[in-house]
Amino acid sequence: MRRMSRIAAAVMAGLLIAPGASFAQDAEGDGSSARALNESKALAVVANAIEGAIRPGYAALEEAARKQVASVEALCATPGEDKLLEARDGFEEQVSAYAGIEFVRFGPIREDNRLERLVFFPDPRGVTRRQVEELLAEEDESASTAESLAQKSVAVQGLPALEFVLFGEGSDTLATADAAYRCSYGEAIAQNVASIAGEITEAWAEDDGIYKRLTAPKADDPAYRNASDSIGEIISVFTEGLKIIRDQRIRPALGEEGTPPKAYLFLFNRSGNALAALQADFAGLSTMFEAASFTEVLPKDEAFLQNSISFEFQEARATLDDAEGPLSDTVADEDVRGKLDYAMIVAGSLRSQFENQLAASLGLSTGFSSLDGD
Repeated sequence: MRRMSRIAAAVMAGLLIAPGASFAQDAEGDGSSARALNESKALAVVANAIEGAIRPGYAALEEAARKQVASVEALCATPGEDKLLEARDGFEEQVSAYAGIEFVRFGPIREDNRLERLVFFPDPRGVTRRQVEELLAEEDESASTAESLAQKSVAVQGLPALEFVLFGEGSDTLATADAAYRCSYGEAIAQNVASIAGEITEAWAEDDGIYKRLTAPKADDPAYRNASDSIGEIISVFTEGLKIIRDQRIRPALGEEGTPPKAYLFLFNRSGNALAALQADFAGLSTMFEAASFTEVLPKDEAFLQNSISFEFQEARATLDDAEGPLSDTVADEDVRGKLDYAMIVAGSLRSQFENQLAASLGLSTGFSSLDGD
């Protein structure tokens, strides 16, 4: 606890650093040759992020999704306790792969409702559970193939729906021959998720399309007219992702201090993978930050931000790695709750560094966020 208190003090000190100095410096300079050099370096950072994190991240998600298809198919073909365990273990791997790349919320994932089709969340009213239970009760055959499932509600075709099939009420029957429909529905979900992941991976792998738009911006592009737009999109992964971690992934489940936690509000709580998802969230953002290497574009007097941000990512990851799960059982424990509270503090501090210091040092305006609409 001493270590956490000492680090928390350092984090809060970082939050008090006054932003805006870099904006003033940019406004005073003529910006000509310096801007040209900055654009070249900024686009190198964008390429680094894509090649070192985004492409590998989506490829890992597709690989985990394909493996999950195979495990669910095997379960349906020969039901048994061992096959059910393999499918459930595969789901944990899939959750970690998804969380590691989930905050890249622009480009191909924004097409065809892929973002919501993969994971419909937040879901405070329990839409996924209600609609999945209805499908299972009715044994709706139109939900038993990936092609027809893709035309249904986004709430019944992604990872939360598959989680209910594999871990929700009645899921133990999957180990028997009595759950043929439930298993076929789960197989359709797994195939649908793999298809979506494959489409996104393929789109990012192409040298044209989103990759070219980001690394070779053009004045007539509706979103990426220059290097500032491109690197701003990369920075938005961090500012939005850290906000989501704090405000959607942790805070609703913890509730106000002095009130009982609501573990069911954690994403992937039903399967016991809420903690694994949070760990992968921070790990994915950290991996992308290191791959991008902002040192290449930061002014010399702001170069310390690379190490400062890296340090905070390491602390958040170490804290969550040290927490005991599953959170459905442990979140009421004072030590675990303290670690989650600390993770929220770090998420807020990191977001401040990205938005008020790193972005400002590059002359970018703050507040760009797809959470606020297009």
